[in-house]
Amino acid sequence: MSLVVFPFKSEELAVVATNLAIAARNDNVREIWAVAAEDDVTMAQVATVAATISAAEAKAVRVFPEERIGVLRPGKGDAMNTAIARSAERGFQRTHFYDADITNFDSGWIDGAESAADRGHQVVRHRFPRAATDAMITWMITRPGLATAFPGTLLPRLGQPLGGEMLLGEEAVTALAEDPFVRNRSDWGIDTVITHATATMGAGVFEHYVPDGKRHALYGSLTDIRQMLLECLDAVASLRGRRRPPPGPTLASEPGSPVPDDLKLTKAYDLDATRRAISDPPGPDERAILDALPGGGDDLEEMDEERWSLVLPALIERFTLGDEPWESAVFRLWTHRVIHYTIEHVPMGYDHAVEYLETTIRRFEAIANEDGGS
Repeated sequence: MSLVVFPFKSEELAVVATNLAIAARNDNVREIWAVAAEDDVTMAQVATVAATISAAEAKAVRVFPEERIGVLRPGKGDAMNTAIARSAERGFQRTHFYDADITNFDSGWIDGAESAADRGHQVVRHRFPRAATDAMITWMITRPGLATAFPGTLLPRLGQPLGGEMLLGEEAVTALAEDPFVRNRSDWGIDTVITHATATMGAGVFEHYVPDGKRHALYGSLTDIRQMLLECLDAVASLRGRRRPPPGPTLASEPGSPVPDDLKLTKAYDLDATRRAISDPPGPDERAILDALPGGGDDLEEMDEERWSLVLPALIERFTLGDEPWESAVFRLWTHRVIHYTIEHVPMGYDHAVEYLETTIRRFEAIANEDGGS
């Protein structure tokens, strides 16, 4: 008995409708839930579409708002935790989560995860190729942050630690529903803390590969994901001192395949608009933060991997979510890092750029190992 959940907020109605219908037609799926952000303006429209799909497919397609569960900004975390709590109460054997804005969603996502669960995996995560300039929070914040905090474990090796696409078995859902650390994370940081929590359960993680990638709406300026950046950094910082995943062969991944040619050419954000977003000089409070950080200071345009290996650990240790000078400093530093990578490495070709990014993760892990981990 499987459940599919789509957290959503003001998504394109046609995309949500298509994804709900695809899930409803899958023979493995008993129910489909669309969980709306509390202030979502499209919930009534989604509910109308869901009722039509439910009648056509003879499946329960339910639409309801998230509950206020966490202690941070109401957001995706509340939606996911609402579904986790209700799934645990209902006793679904498997609960799938998918972002509602995926434009190439098909039954292969569900079937691939179900097949892995049939082989005994309690946690199945989807991984997929991304554009060379996509997933810049994953590459510059989450994966190196996990490498710094948990070197030598499966966490730095997960392809999509911020991916909202996963299957959780009944035991995993029950554990998450009872975990106050997970329940408190009501914002964009939810994916990070769920990644950590499921990795430490000892059940192992299986990565199902989606060869066509995850297609979704991309960005203008990187300011579009500023809040996500800040909350994901805070989530990484919140993991400091928490338990490590158990030793052993706890990560299994399906092999990849050639990356689609169009994905190799995709530009995930507007470089010029992003440059304009950080063109104003920092104010005095932000300037003081930048000057005090290892690797901060002047010439931020030269934010290469060596300098970032100094900056990021300091940000993880010192960053304060909700402090505007700190938030401005983090956005400026991260943006300079992304732009430097975009200018210096992306023009050398897709394969070079992705291998370079993987190399930076190994660098963070090696530094953490030398320091004895955190």
